[in-house]
Amino acid sequence: MDVKRLFQMKRPCPDCPFLKEGGIELRDGRLRKIKQELMADDKQSFQCHKTTYSTGGGYDEDSGKYQPSGKEAYCAGAMAFLYANRRMNVPMRLGVILGVLDTADLEASILLIDTNI
Repeated sequence: MDVKRLFQMKRPCPDCPFLKEGGIELRDGRLRKIKQELMADDKQSFQCHKTTYSTGGGYDEDSGKYQPSGKEAYCAGAMAFLYANRRMNVPMRLGVILGVLDTADLEASILLIDTNI
């Protein structure tokens, strides 16, 4: 596993769904559900939409779940959301410990994202 790759996103993408303005539109209620799931489970991460299917990951019809390629990166918007709500999850804490996630990057992104649950 390439830990640096997981934390390669330093700022939310221009169309990150966590942005206050300009993010991609998700189906009604989807972003709220994602936020609630992230807040409820500190082991769960959320991958940047630009690094999922485009890197070779795909939906497995048998399991009904996304099957990662191993080339995904964590969503900077999701991490900033968690950081703003004082809920750094386990992957984020490990990223800080390993020196591949800088909380200054998260702090710089907070003003850009919708921190409401």
